[in-house]
Amino acid sequence: MKRIWILGTLGLLGACGFDDSLREYLSARFWLPFAKHASNFEKPNIRRIDAPFAGMASGDRNTPLEKLRYAYLGVPQDRAFDAAPARAALAAARADSSLSPREKEEVDLIDAKIQMRAAEADDQLSLEPVEAKFKAFLKTARDPAFLSEARGWLAHVYYLEGDQTRAGKIYLDELNRSGSNLSRETLLTSLRMNYRYNRGEELRAHLEEYFDTPEHAIFAIQLVTNPRWGGPRADQRFQPEDTAIYTRILDLLQKHGSLLRSEPLAMLSLRTALRAGDPAMARTIAEKIPDSSPVRSDPDFLWMLASADFLSHDFAAAEDPLLALFASSRASIDQQAAAAYGLCGVYRKLDKPVEQIRYALWLHKRVSHEGRFWGAVEFSDFSIYWGMSGFDLNLLLEAEASIDTLRAFIEQNPGLPDLRLVQYALAVRLARENQYDESASIYESIHAKRRAPRMRKLADLYRGATTPEGKFRLAEFIAANENGIYFNDSLWSGLQRYGLTAEDEYRFTRAERDRQIALERELKDDEEEYWRAYLILRDVMKEADPKLARRSAELARRSLRRISERFGRRDELLAADRELSLWLAKQR
Repeated sequence: MKRIWILGTLGLLGACGFDDSLREYLSARFWLPFAKHASNFEKPNIRRIDAPFAGMASGDRNTPLEKLRYAYLGVPQDRAFDAAPARAALAAARADSSLSPREKEEVDLIDAKIQMRAAEADDQLSLEPVEAKFKAFLKTARDPAFLSEARGWLAHVYYLEGDQTRAGKIYLDELNRSGSNLSRETLLTSLRMNYRYNRGEELRAHLEEYFDTPEHAIFAIQLVTNPRWGGPRADQRFQPEDTAIYTRILDLLQKHGSLLRSEPLAMLSLRTALRAGDPAMARTIAEKIPDSSPVRSDPDFLWMLASADFLSHDFAAAEDPLLALFASSRASIDQQAAAAYGLCGVYRKLDKPVEQIRYALWLHKRVSHEGRFWGAVEFSDFSIYWGMSGFDLNLLLEAEASIDTLRAFIEQNPGLPDLRLVQYALAVRLARENQYDESASIYESIHAKRRAPRMRKLADLYRGATTPEGKFRLAEFIAANENGIYFNDSLWSGLQRYGLTAEDEYRFTRAERDRQIALERELKDDEEEYWRAYLILRDVMKEADPKLARRSAELARRSLRRISERFGRRDELLAADRELSLWLAKQR
């Protein structure tokens, strides 16, 4: 809000975007199920092999097979080429009667790969013969490494043909196949390219085809129900972009219930109900899962249960699953952050500011000290989003939590990391209440070397402000220390104006909105040194002798004119300026 801090960040704002999110837990989109990516479907402890692909091994360069390998290495992957040399080398290798069965398989696989490269480079050539060649190879070959490679190339051919379903199934199966010769990185990249984030219309159109195995069905439904961020901003009622697809998924789950064990089926149904915007159904599904079921400790289940409770406005019920998720050793750091931010929302609704500060401070530490959660992120490819701006914590410390709440938090958490931020905020808040001695003591205890002596000076001036001269000296000192007394310079990073948005906050109830607007107005008044100085000087003018009254009026007018327009009260400031100017004109 203050001029000096905004000017200091113009370079930042000009260079890149910034995060101004606030109270994201009030948006239904925040409570969507966690996004799933290809890596989430990888089973643990898969043993892979690392054998050379067909045509990539090396040996005696005088043999026909080695010459074929050399010819294959010269085949480009991204442009047309003369296949004659490779075909000649292929014919020579086939004519070699000394080849072992494995070497013959290598020749056959190289043959299919050369034909595939030729078809890739020439739009006039069909991929169907290539597909047939790989399929024929898979029926006769025996070498595990070549079989694995051939499956990968067949999936690649399907991908080139636009057959997302068949390509994806092969990639997914190979990801979890022991003995696969395809690297984990290759398969994850292939799955990501094939499906992107949540797959598109082809996955939706062919959804039932994935119900051939439990793994395929779970994979497809998880991707289809991934949260999406495009389109209009979701509100608290949370209407999904396509209700029909979720009804279809629920029908498929019921139709193929025997394919899935009860627990995966329940989890998929729970996820689908939330994506359908039906938290009541989600709660009903969750209640049917036995208390003894391992699913109840799964991070996804805990999040979805909390989501269903919060979206049903049963905020107290959402607390326990979020606490369990936050403490879970199975939760990722992103899931833990989601739980922490969700708890901020729960405790805001339950009016438990001490606990709200605890989790907001935890999130602050992850961003400011550990560098977590910052970086280029595609929102359409993001699981959850929890206000990295820190504005939630800032508003808590600045206005929403009472001074007594800040004191209680400090007393209850003496060794907490980043406690200094709360102590500093308490010292600022006390200064706004003219409790300068206590404010100074806190500053001294946390080694705030500039503010501590300033507060001691203010304490003396405040005690001496019993006469017009004493009040003038107090106002003069306040006006000379813009941003150094009542403004919290440890927060906001110059972006406070973007955190004071109560008038535009559509997610509040009317009572919440009115209360927040009043809080923000009070904060602006309390933290503006020039405004404070003006109010004191206005009284001095009424009490002082003519000379001091004139000095007070001049300083009061200068103070008013230095107040940023972001302060508000525009009409009031203009009227006060005119009044002071007229008064000064009469004194000449």
